[in-house]
Amino acid sequence: MSQPYRTLFVGTLVQDSFLSVGGREDPVSSLDSPFCLDGLGRPTLRGTGLAGALVATLRRMQPVPATISGSQNGRQPSVWRCFNSHPLSQPSSVVRQHVAIDARTGAAATGMLFDVETLPPGTRWPFLLEVDTSRDPEAADLARQVLGHWAAGRCLLGREVARGLGWLHLERGREYVLTSEHLEQWPCACDANDYPGYIASQFQALARPIEPAAAPLPDWCEISGTLTAGDYKPAWHGDGDSVWGLDSLSIGGHAGDELIAHWNDHFIAPHGLAKEARDSLFDPDFTVVTCAREGDDRRLPYIPGSSLRGPLRHALARWRRAQGEGTEDVDTLFGTTRQSAKLLIQDAFPDPDAELSLAWFQHHAEDEFTASTYGSGKFDRVAVMQGRFRWRMVLEGASPEQRQALRELLALAKHGQIGIGGGQWRGHGWLRWQIDRFDGEEDGV
Repeated sequence: MSQPYRTLFVGTLVQDSFLSVGGREDPVSSLDSPFCLDGLGRPTLRGTGLAGALVATLRRMQPVPATISGSQNGRQPSVWRCFNSHPLSQPSSVVRQHVAIDARTGAAATGMLFDVETLPPGTRWPFLLEVDTSRDPEAADLARQVLGHWAAGRCLLGREVARGLGWLHLERGREYVLTSEHLEQWPCACDANDYPGYIASQFQALARPIEPAAAPLPDWCEISGTLTAGDYKPAWHGDGDSVWGLDSLSIGGHAGDELIAHWNDHFIAPHGLAKEARDSLFDPDFTVVTCAREGDDRRLPYIPGSSLRGPLRHALARWRRAQGEGTEDVDTLFGTTRQSAKLLIQDAFPDPDAELSLAWFQHHAEDEFTASTYGSGKFDRVAVMQGRFRWRMVLEGASPEQRQALRELLALAKHGQIGIGGGQWRGHGWLRWQIDRFDGEEDGV
């Protein structure tokens, strides 16, 4: 009679945002936080990191059994065994720049600029989890439930998750239940370099799909919506076609973005400007942060999660102080150096169904005596003139008071009281917020 032996879970992890996984510090690198590489220089998701993400998801659902946590004084290995992973292609790394904002001035705080090496959205990673069902048959059921949530887009991995990095989902998840009859077939050292391929061919008849979880995680509140730039047509005005202004966006990125910036069909150009002239003239001092998804060479603007997180935090702190209240909810929602954040914010990427356009603005400082350009005070800035960006947030384990604080904060955003990005005092960054989903809130925000 066959006995439980192993259950294998195979699939592909796909990045919905940028991803950064820390490795050892490289004394030669100029990066503050480089990506994890193996001895061959390949980007690597270590099995320990994947195991930690799996256990963290399970902990959101229930207490973690000792057989999975590997407890008992550390002498018992976990029945969940994760394998290292390398990307299916060779993506180019992207350096993400972060800066702390001084709440008093709204400008960058001194000495708080750092960068993180990431891989772009769309990067695909093979995933393999082995469950030792000979020791704990129920561990496979728990793994299936966890991976169901990952298939539904609830996989958080790596560092800077609260600031937008490390949001992934599982594609084409498959489960293979092995018994003692398969002792000679698994593991197979000869095919260790391509275990997913070996499993798919050797155990094809055993494959069962992993279905996305229909119910959300306990105390997991998902909030999503859009940020829109373009013609401002207030809903309260009777004439729906009247344009009262133009909402634009300018978020700067790493200095390297200026070197790769180029003119494309999304830019608004004066009539009669020759293509050769615009290509040769285009050399912006400040460009918007852009990215190219894996497998797509087009560079499109996006809104980093950190660029949403900072303004929201400062707005809530100001709101609380203006009411003569404390800022405990601010620290709880957005975290401190001593406690993790309950509010996680993903990067916002452009909606492919919405029109996207950019402009290259020319600026100058004016001499108050001559009313002409002041010395060398001429500069230019790129801005998004039209576009719609889809954002997503997760609120974990929040109390009713903290949920109410977030409702009030999003209400301020909907009323145009929260600006994001640079050039806010030149008209950029005051976009239109739309909240499409707020779990547990029937009347919306």
